[in-house]
Formats: sequence, C-alpha cells, structure tokens
Amino acid sequence: VLYVATAKASPEDSSLQERIRRHQIRRPAHWRTLECPKGLAEGLEKTLSSIPDDGYPVTILIDCVTMWVANIMFSLPDPEDLVALETAARQEVEELLSLMERTPCRWILVSGETGLGGIQASARGRFFCDCLGMVNQLLAARAREAWLCVAGKKILLED
Repeated sequence: VLYVATAKASPEDSSLQERIRRHQIRRPAHWRTLECPKGLAEGLEKTLSSIPDDGYPVTILIDCVTMWVANIMFSLPDPEDLVALETAARQEVEELLSLMERTPCRWILVSGETGLGGIQASARGRFFCDCLGMVNQLLAARAREAWLCVAGKKILLED
C-alpha cells in the first residue's frame, strides 16, 4: 500500500498537526507513505518508479481529495478567483486520471462531501465547495465504483 497524504499543516496549526500525527500512528508500519499536498500525478509517478515490482499490484490510497483541493486553492495568487481555481484543479485531476489509466494499480481516493450542508456564507467557502464538487464528479465519472460513507455506513452510488 502506498498511502498518499495530502494534508500539510502550517507551524501555527497545532490541531491539524495533531490530526496528522494521529493518522501517522494508525497506519500500518509496512505501508509506504508519500506526503504530497499538490502535484499528485508527478509525485506519484516518481514514487511508483522507485517501488520494486514484486509481482503484486500496488494499492494507492489518496487521503484526501478535499485537502488536495484546498492546497490547490491556497497556492493560487488569489484564492477567490473561481476560474483560476477550477482551471488549476481540473488540470491536476486530468493529470492524475491520466496516470491512473496507464498505471496498473488499485486506486482508492477519499474525499469529503461539502455540498450536503447549507450554502457557505463566504465567497471563498462557496468557491471551494463548488470546486470540490466538480473534482469529485470528475473522479467519480471515471471510477469503477463510488461510495458515500456516512456514520460508518456505506452506500454504493449509481448513475
């Protein structure tokens, strides 16, 4: 298993640092970890080329798409530029999907669903929710299966 961690805590965000620490200690010791807040396709391609082929397919667990989109958003000169955000996110998703198509791995992507609550009060919040929704749709459209998990229960999403 290659666990791809997209969270990146700033030095002043102690709660996210603690969350990351807890994730790290829960992971099995034999899993490989790639910390990659952005540029997933590039980071994954480089890492996959260094994993020896033992005859078993690699399972890649990306946790999580929500943080990945947030990282893309806050890397932009203006995080409230919806067109720039959607363009950057779509490009990263297309690069990841291209890698997924040409790489014989088992892929598992975890994402939040921010659109189940009310409309966000701020423009930045609305843009983030809209962009994450677009990314989730692009990924789910190419997935063999998509599941919604709520309260520890899962529902297979169908067309």
